Amino acid sequence: MSDPIHAVKASADVLRAIVVTRFFNLEGDIHFPRLGKEGRRLSNMLNSDRKFIAMTNVHIINRMNGTKDPKTYPFIEINIEAIEFIQPQMDAKEAEREAKESGQSSMS
Repeated sequence: MSDPIHAVKASADVLRAIVVTRFFNLEGDIHFPRLGKEGRRLSNMLNSDRKFIAMTNVHIINRMNGTKDPKTYPFIEINIEAIEFIQPQMDAKEAEREAKESGQSSMS
């Protein structure tokens, strides 16, 4: 497991998200270095001195030509300055846990 993909997976926590840049929509897994609980927060990583974030299992759609056939890459690193916004993807169980932790009641 010396290739970069396995190295990232073995040493990080993962968040499935859509990352939007000026030219591309990227859907994939963002990998966080294990720096303690606070280090795994997305806002902490984006506000750190890091210049790139690692993503795996990435589907890339070109926003300029509207291609419906995304390209898939096993591993990329994206420059943080290129990111316009990030939309975390949560399943129903994660969304309910997130709502409980933030003090909101479930809408179901």
